[in-house]
Amino acid sequence: MDPVTIVSWAVTACYVYLLAVFAALVVMLLVSALEHRELLQQAGADDDELLAVSRFSIPVSVLVPAYNEAILIEFAVRSLLASTYPQFEIIVVNDGSHDDTLGVLRRAFRLERREMFYRRQFHSEPVRAVYSSPLHEHLIVVDKNNGGKADALNAALNLARYRYVCVVDGDTVVHHDALLRAMRFVMRDPALVVGVTGHITVTRRPEHGAGAAAADDHLLTRFQQLDYIRAFLNNRLGWSHGGFMLCSAGVFAVWRRDLFVEAGGFSREFTCEDIEFTFRVHERLRRERRAYRIVAMPVPVGRTECPDTIRCLISQRARWQRVTIEAVWHYRRMLFNPRYGSVGWAGMPFYLVVEVLAPVFEVASMIVVPAALAVGMLDWRPFALLVGTAALTNSAFTNAGLLMNEQAAHSYPLRELFRLMLLGVADLFLYRPLLVAAHTKGLVDYLRGRKSWDKFPRNGRSSTGLK
Repeated sequence: MDPVTIVSWAVTACYVYLLAVFAALVVMLLVSALEHRELLQQAGADDDELLAVSRFSIPVSVLVPAYNEAILIEFAVRSLLASTYPQFEIIVVNDGSHDDTLGVLRRAFRLERREMFYRRQFHSEPVRAVYSSPLHEHLIVVDKNNGGKADALNAALNLARYRYVCVVDGDTVVHHDALLRAMRFVMRDPALVVGVTGHITVTRRPEHGAGAAAADDHLLTRFQQLDYIRAFLNNRLGWSHGGFMLCSAGVFAVWRRDLFVEAGGFSREFTCEDIEFTFRVHERLRRERRAYRIVAMPVPVGRTECPDTIRCLISQRARWQRVTIEAVWHYRRMLFNPRYGSVGWAGMPFYLVVEVLAPVFEVASMIVVPAALAVGMLDWRPFALLVGTAALTNSAFTNAGLLMNEQAAHSYPLRELFRLMLLGVADLFLYRPLLVAAHTKGLVDYLRGRKSWDKFPRNGRSSTGLK
């Protein structure tokens, strides 16, 4: 086969893939917009004040795994303690941190060691000590040997008393009404709703208050904020509506505890526990033909720290790409399997096309363009038109997510909103190349069998603790 034919076929394949991705994203955006509208209408009909004082509100165990989180752990725990939810407990697990995470907790909450008997339903590394706080009777801190995030969560599950658990990362500062907003979906239909995934925004300094995300003018952070909005609003709401919400992000997620009992807790065999457990819940409940829903929230419930360097961003997103491929490959039996309904016919194909195959075609397109130029097939005017159309289409997706976000939460002042909308046009040229590098690294790491977490170092702070 001559080079011209090879390049021609490659160009066609890249075009077809690009059109398939855009078509999938358009459909998902339309469905997400419908789900967003319905959820906001339901929220308007709920009485949050009544829910906050009702003795019929379902108690929640909040699980906070922490590894080397000395900088943010106090802020994260205090934000949870300020929750307006009627009844909850907080179980913080220090997973063998090498920094002063445990020391910060002991000083901030005057922790006292206690003897506590509990049933060890879930395997975890040995627990060294359990602490309680005389200041907050519903706060428990567990100190254990390092075993990873899944292991830390299993240790927390052993102590959890309530039927629903909420997983919150140790670097996440939540809003005072986060639990209230999340559990509202559960209490509307506790028999059907088994999981709720939160909508989180990002900033370099989550401890700086509720306006931290809106005030952060760091360019890389701004692009990540847009990325999170697209992920949570443009996609996850559509997945929720279609019954195939396949990644309940571990940064903030509510689950019914009996699912962990049935499934044996979080798995340590995967790099990330959140996406794998979500896949496992779908696989089990669909296979057993049990009715259920995993709901995505339309409003932000908190903020978490994001990488502020290109190197850290690529490392983080490479891990995300790697764990996505891990989960899709492990649960590949669901793909196009009618037994799994919309998960098999919509959710798995979406992940396969938009996520798993992304680095293959992204790298291929970078090779095809100079190859087409070399064999004389590249016409610059149609190519420029294609790139411009792609940039504007990507910007349209971004702006649609921004508008949904503002409709629900009013996160940004009008001036900042316009700046973000304009930034959406530059996303394809300034931010997407970084994601291409991350996706490619993630694929290579997966093929090499890497399992490391690649936790990015905390952004620089002058000191720790509350001021």
